[in-house]
Amino acid sequence: MAQDDQDLELDLEEGEDEEASKEGGGSKKLIIIIAAAVLLIGAGVAAFFLLSGDDAPETDEEVAGEEVVEEKGPAIYIGVPNAITANLAGAKKSRTVQIKMSFLVRSEEAKQNVKQHMPQLKNDVLMLVSQKSADDLKLPEGRQKLQEEALKTVQNTLTNLVKDPTVERVLFVSFVMQ
Repeated sequence: MAQDDQDLELDLEEGEDEEASKEGGGSKKLIIIIAAAVLLIGAGVAAFFLLSGDDAPETDEEVAGEEVVEEKGPAIYIGVPNAITANLAGAKKSRTVQIKMSFLVRSEEAKQNVKQHMPQLKNDVLMLVSQKSADDLKLPEGRQKLQEEALKTVQNTLTNLVKDPTVERVLFVSFVMQ
């Protein structure tokens, strides 16, 4: 601290602010203001880190959920045979859409369930696509929404048939609209 006072005195003696040297207490006020600002900033940073962290102990369910995520099996892709083709109404003219897709599953059992029920899954996705308008599917957001709805449809169908949604993702391998 003594060194800081000396530095300030040197600066004042050398000169550019003669009024502060005449007052005598100006340098002490400046030090107090700087110290208060540093303390406030430090307190703000400490509060941020203390309040943003989740210090609550994990429950057994949270730990079990994390273990399930870590134990995912390898990705298995099941291609849907033949493309799904549907006619779509549009504001200006009707269009035809052709979608080739694959399903992502994580186990051999899931793979067998999907293959066994493929006709039902294709039917349900075709019914979903047929309800869409060409104007909705022109935009990438519309195709993304269709992909999400197709996943929900496939998972609901499999849940009803085998009591397990099994499909993790529906992937559009090809999407052509004419």
